[in-house]
Amino acid sequence: MTTNHQTTGSARIGQEITGISWNASLIHQLEIHHNTVDYSSYQGGTVHMISSGVNYLRPPSVILRSIAEDARDWKYINCYCGPLGESILRSGALVYEESVKGTPLDAPVDAALTVGAAEGVRLAFEFLRRARGAENVLVAGPQYSIVHQTVLSAGLTFREVFTDREGVFLPSPAEIADALEASGATVLFLTEPNNPSGEQHSEAEFDEIVGILRQRGVYLVLDKVSADFPAHPDIRVLNYGAALDRYDYWERTLVVDGLAKRRAVSGLRFGYAVGPTDFVEFVENQRFGGCPPLVAVSGIARDLAYSAHLRRQQLGADGVSETLWQRFKGLNDESRELLAVSDTSEVEEYRLELRDMYQTIADNRRLAQERLPWQLAATPLHAGFNYLACIPAPDAAPLDFGRRLYDEARVSSFPLACFTGDTELAAAKSPAGAHWLRITCATDRPVFEAQVEALRAFLADHC
Repeated sequence: MTTNHQTTGSARIGQEITGISWNASLIHQLEIHHNTVDYSSYQGGTVHMISSGVNYLRPPSVILRSIAEDARDWKYINCYCGPLGESILRSGALVYEESVKGTPLDAPVDAALTVGAAEGVRLAFEFLRRARGAENVLVAGPQYSIVHQTVLSAGLTFREVFTDREGVFLPSPAEIADALEASGATVLFLTEPNNPSGEQHSEAEFDEIVGILRQRGVYLVLDKVSADFPAHPDIRVLNYGAALDRYDYWERTLVVDGLAKRRAVSGLRFGYAVGPTDFVEFVENQRFGGCPPLVAVSGIARDLAYSAHLRRQQLGADGVSETLWQRFKGLNDESRELLAVSDTSEVEEYRLELRDMYQTIADNRRLAQERLPWQLAATPLHAGFNYLACIPAPDAAPLDFGRRLYDEARVSSFPLACFTGDTELAAAKSPAGAHWLRITCATDRPVFEAQVEALRAFLADHC
């Protein structure tokens, strides 16, 4: 591990990371201390998981009904298909992606189901290392530690870039360009919206980023768990596909999505990856002999179809392109009818449920702002459900702060240093005597109120 921190413009580039001692990492030390894997403690209200990063709200009824049906007809729990996943879900994912873009998905891309977004990220980095010869990655902004782990396990190295702008973490297009030049990275990793900060680039910024990548021939791994249609006024939908079309950059882009977390069914571990056809062939070869699970297939397929339908409706766009239908012409009539959407009453129920979900997230954000007046700053919440709050801390060290908060208030917390491979970047962003703490707003209101109250009482005693 080298120690060559660099500052270019208003961006700070971390040192090159070639290995991490995970047992000694802050997030691992806090997880051991917090014992967050004890789900019964969370259910009983004895642990306040304010930094969980998981959507604990009610899933859409179409998925819940599907789970109930699978439980009654138990044999479906034991079904499996091939390494790329069930065909209607793969086609449903592409229908959904086409609808987010608002125009036909004409690029030569395909989809593979993944066991959550984490597996998709792992497969993406392995593909770039083994099939495209990539060696180093530039990671934009703070990230959940599994990103760092998958980069290293694929045999790549990485450097992180943070902006030095006050109260902001996600680097601008110009800062990313400077960091690519300084680091020599051949892969850029982005999350939209960023986890843990909640920040998201605008469509104009994303367009500029893709233009920069095209000039340099840099691959893009885009991990997105963003909203797919504006179910709430505060939601900002990122049409990333328009920029990839504009620069004809699908060939060098791998897109990963984690629908399970966005739809509050994280335990089902449903995700997918979209990329050029040789990427999907790579996934199939790596997965031969294994495959994603099939529980709640019909409900997840309907979720994708209904979400796509609502997005097309919002855009005033037509139905699914004939190009996409032809690609999946082997689907049976029932599957084609589902993807075309026929049950309007169930679609309306679905729309209202997603509206309520995002309303709860927005209300929880406001509650935290009102009841935690100690917040020195807070990042925006553009399309996800996590954000960073800067709060004063009785202890300077993030580990001591996290332990004390848990021991005295039973609040399971994750400061900014949990989300950086180079912890000096986190230290540079944290004011003296304060820490940036991830706050997760996708929690039932009574539970979230208890979490905020526990944090408020702790701060009242120590600040």
